Amino acid sequence: MRTHFTGQLGGGDEDVERAGCGTWLGEASNLTGDWGRVDCALCLKRKAKIITQVEAEERAIVEQMGDMAAFMKRELEARP
Repeated sequence: MRTHFTGQLGGGDEDVERAGCGTWLGEASNLTGDWGRVDCALCLKRKAKIITQVEAEERAIVEQMGDMAAFMKRELEARP
């Protein structure tokens, strides 16, 4: 089984059904966040695209967190 790249940090890989390259994963699939350990030719071929997608997801998460923090701050300030 090939080792595919996953953009997820700190675990959570058990919820991943497809690798960044689009390959459907099985129970024996290997995932890593370390490009040095990736041996899937498709992941390596699509490395730049995968990195761009991961960065976009991370930016969206940070933006959503900021929006939620701003909302919570407004809610606290509106309290009597």
